[in-house]
Amino acid sequence: MKSTLLLLPLLAVALPAAAQDTEISGRAGVGLFWFGGPSAEGTSFVNFANNFGQPNGYTNNPYSSRLGAGLALGARVQHVGQRNGLVAFDLGYEWLRSRTAITQLYYTPPGISSFSGAYRADGRTELVAQHATAFVGLGHRFKAQALAIDVLAGPEAAYVFGFREKGSGTYNGNLNWAVDQPSRAASRFDARLRADATVWYQRLGFNASYSHGLLNYQRGLLGASPEVYARTLRLGLAYKLR
Repeated sequence: MKSTLLLLPLLAVALPAAAQDTEISGRAGVGLFWFGGPSAEGTSFVNFANNFGQPNGYTNNPYSSRLGAGLALGARVQHVGQRNGLVAFDLGYEWLRSRTAITQLYYTPPGISSFSGAYRADGRTELVAQHATAFVGLGHRFKAQALAIDVLAGPEAAYVFGFREKGSGTYNGNLNWAVDQPSRAASRFDARLRADATVWYQRLGFNASYSHGLLNYQRGLLGASPEVYARTLRLGLAYKLR
């Protein structure tokens, strides 16, 4: 991870020396977020408690294979070489969430710690997180009549923070449950591989990118070895400022 973080600024500074043109652009769009790996599941259950009038709980496995939609923003500096080779440095901010379907609820009444009733349940929870990303991409620009197509690939480093879990539904027929955990997980760094493509018509572009996380979000747990890895698909518009 440390070598990846060092590589990003070095490439961003050294490689543009061979460039012939510099472009600056901004992008905005939808971010689709989910988890992959052996322990990512689309359904889970909620551990729910009513602590003297303050109902709350948490999802047993919030790292869901079901995608959720969020917001993705970014700014990019890109250098175009004589033979349409590309070197790009992209900084981004993302507000993303994954969704988990709830099928069961374990309920502990107030004042009782040794009893937990199991009930069929419905509803869903969402794991929301903010991502600050830095991407260095190498690639090529292809021309197709009035269009220019930029294709890039390279390493991405992300700082993931601001985790929050929220959800609601019903259990035992018509009883309501709700969870709201403002600090569901610890902030962390993630190393990723990213593929990125933008189709340009003059200054306006359509951008799509996919990031494949390499670091396990549940590494270091005692007595277990679950594996979940972040996956992000971005779709949106880009605009050349220069």
